[in-house]
Amino acid sequence: MLLRLAYNATMLLLCGDIELNPGPVNFTICTLNIRSILHLVHSAAISDLIDSHYPDLFCLTETWIKHDTTPAELINCTPSSYSLLSFPRNSSANRHHPTGPFMPLSNSTPQFSSFEASSVTPKLLQAKISVFNIYRPPSSSAYSVSDNTFLHDFNDFLSFAATNPREFIITGDFNKHLDHLTSQFLSLLSSFNLTQHVIFPTHNRNHTLDLVILSSDTSLTPSVSTTLCSPSDHFPVFTELSVNRTPLPPPTSHSFRCLHYLDTDSFFSDLKTSQLITNPPDSLDSLLTAYIQ
Repeated sequence: MLLRLAYNATMLLLCGDIELNPGPVNFTICTLNIRSILHLVHSAAISDLIDSHYPDLFCLTETWIKHDTTPAELINCTPSSYSLLSFPRNSSANRHHPTGPFMPLSNSTPQFSSFEASSVTPKLLQAKISVFNIYRPPSSSAYSVSDNTFLHDFNDFLSFAATNPREFIITGDFNKHLDHLTSQFLSLLSSFNLTQHVIFPTHNRNHTLDLVILSSDTSLTPSVSTTLCSPSDHFPVFTELSVNRTPLPPPTSHSFRCLHYLDTDSFFSDLKTSQLITNPPDSLDSLLTAYIQ
């Protein structure tokens, strides 16, 4: 039970330093299975990744944050200028509320038996992007299920994600060698018009476990990279997105009458002498034409 609670997804959200720029901006997400953010060495490694890559959002898994983790511990592992949003299994989010242009929405992602999912929607100045963070327990876990069950659950999850009215990205630790799932998994992604972008190992045993999935028609032009500097056996995956400002709707014109300036005496006089009164047409079309005139 304690182990199950330890497997949760966490997001670190940057709270500032976004310029009022009408053009596209880059938004960088770091995906990492950190294996305890509460460990001093691991939380220090997060600060090193910030110094070297300056991601706007961290999607972390296996943080080992529990329900009884104290606020002081959460503060100690949260880097300066970031806010921590933690979604332990079967609980509401533990979070340090962010300020500034990033205002995440509450986590309303459905829950599944084969993996955990949490989400956040940063309200950027240019657009809104929903980010889904996935964690699937490894095959060695007591909570692991078959690939078929996972694919069934993930199909249901994608059906939910497909209803999202905005651009979205799915990332996280899928804890399965991608080559073991390639045919069925990629076919499932293709059926939802999605593309998996990580094509390099993300684990020190040379396997691809951490994925980045976006719509095949996305306008975010994702660029995915990694570094070998990591506090755990997983390598961080950096996804840089180019976010364009949402275009404003085209202007519309409206016509109206200034009734306050209407000369009512002249109006009634004109009405009495109009064809509608003096010689109303017999057909409906002619009556309508006379009314418009």
